Amino acid sequence: MTSPYILLYKTLFPWKYRHYLRRADGNRDMCHETLLHGTFYEEYKVYDFANKDESQRREYLTDALRDKLCAKINSRHGEKIVANKYLTYKHFQKFYHRRIWLLKSDDDIVEAAQYGARSGGLVAKPPASCGGNGVHLITTDSAEEWQRLLKEKKGWVVEEPIRQTEFMSQWNGSSVNTIRMNTILRYGEVRQFIPFIRTGRKGNFVDNGAKGGLFASIDAITGMIISDGYDEEGVCHAGHPDSGVAFKGLSIPQWQELVSLTEKMALSMPDMVYIGWDMALTDNGWEPVEANRGEFVAQQITLHRGLCREFEEICGIR
Repeated sequence: MTSPYILLYKTLFPWKYRHYLRRADGNRDMCHETLLHGTFYEEYKVYDFANKDESQRREYLTDALRDKLCAKINSRHGEKIVANKYLTYKHFQKFYHRRIWLLKSDDDIVEAAQYGARSGGLVAKPPASCGGNGVHLITTDSAEEWQRLLKEKKGWVVEEPIRQTEFMSQWNGSSVNTIRMNTILRYGEVRQFIPFIRTGRKGNFVDNGAKGGLFASIDAITGMIISDGYDEEGVCHAGHPDSGVAFKGLSIPQWQELVSLTEKMALSMPDMVYIGWDMALTDNGWEPVEANRGEFVAQQITLHRGLCREFEEICGIR
C-alpha cells in the first residue's frame, strides 16, 4: 500500500519522484524507503531491506537516522569540531604524537617539502572529507606536488605519516589499518559501543570501506575480533582476500590502553555524547587518526542485526 505522503509527493513533485525512481533503477520500494526515511540506496541493498518488513527495517541505524539522533545528543559546537580534521587536532592535540598543520599558501609549501623529505613523506587530507576521499600520500620532496594540491584547493590538512605495528599491518601493509572505537558519554561515564577493525586492500593507502577496505567487529571488553571480515557490499571474507590473514578470534594488542585513552579523549569534550575515534597502533602506543560521528554499516553488516534500539538505549534517547 502506497503511503499518503508518497502519493502527495508524486502529485506535487512528479519530476523529483521520477528522478528518485530512476536512481533506484525503477525499484519503487527502494525509492519510497528513501523518500520516507532517507535510507541510502546502498543501505537498502546491503541491509537486505527487500526481504525485511517495516518493523525489521526500523531496527537499523541508517545514516539519516544517525544524523537525527546525533542532533539530539551532541552539541553543534562539538559536531563542528569533529567534522573538521584540523579542528579535531587542535582540540585533542595533547593526545597526538605527530605533527599536523594546514597548507594554506605558497609560504607553507617549502616547509612541507622539506619536512616531508626528512620524515619520508607526508599525508595531505581535505579538512572535512570522509570515506578516505581526497587523501594523498606525498613521498617526493619536490614542491611541484604541493603546488598542484594548493591550486586544487586551499587549506589542506598535512600530517606526518603514521608507522603502524607489525600486528596491524599483517592484513595489509600498504594501508594504515585502524580501530574505530565508538564512545558514549553519559553522566560522566564512558562506554564503548561495538568497536571494529578496518583494513585496506593491497596497494591502497587508506583502510576505508568506501575504498574497498574490510572490517570486522570487536568485543568491547576483551578486544577480541568476533566476526569474519566483510566489505561494504556485504561479502564475507574469513581471511583477508590479499594476505589470507584471518579476522575472527584474533585479539587486538594493548586493548585496555586503547579503552583508557579514548575514555580520556571523550571526557575532554563533555558536550558530545557520541564520538567515533579512528585509532592506529604504533610502537609508541595508540595514535588518534581522527574523530567523527561515523556510520554503523560495518557493525550491522558483520553482526547481521540492526543497532538502533541498542544505540538509543545506551545514549539515553527516548
